[in-house]
Amino acid sequence: MPDILLIDAILPVQKFEGKGGWTYVALPTIAQNPQNPFGWIQVKGSIDSYQLSRYKLMPMGNGHLFLPLKSELRKQIKKQAGDTVHIQLFLDESTLPIPIAFAECLALDSFAEKAFNKLKESQQEAFVKWIISAKNEDIQVERMAQTLKDLTNGLTKPSR
Repeated sequence: MPDILLIDAILPVQKFEGKGGWTYVALPTIAQNPQNPFGWIQVKGSIDSYQLSRYKLMPMGNGHLFLPLKSELRKQIKKQAGDTVHIQLFLDESTLPIPIAFAECLALDSFAEKAFNKLKESQQEAFVKWIISAKNEDIQVERMAQTLKDLTNGLTKPSR
């Protein structure tokens, strides 16, 4: 199935007013998806030359969405409020990739596996990101073991 292009445009970077206001790009041609929580839409694509995947667009409150620009992303593209960016976004219907070693661990612990599968995708993603962000394989193994304990104890996010 070919990718569904949602937008390919040059748009201004904006910032919500007030302390802690988010920096973002408004996407007035993309409507919220009423079937998803908060109308979120998951996208992939690029902003300038920075590649995005499994990135969620947030609701503006007017039925449309915006692309939040976290500080890490702004540093990568060297842009701030008042600048313009080239945005090319596609609908991203990919599922969460689970590392093979972690999937094997879950398969050996049916209780933890059931608990993991009952979690919301965002909660599953938090565990997976925590595991794969480890600096080496030994720490990944420790984090997988801790995740199995956390799931067995009913936790919905990594205890770290």
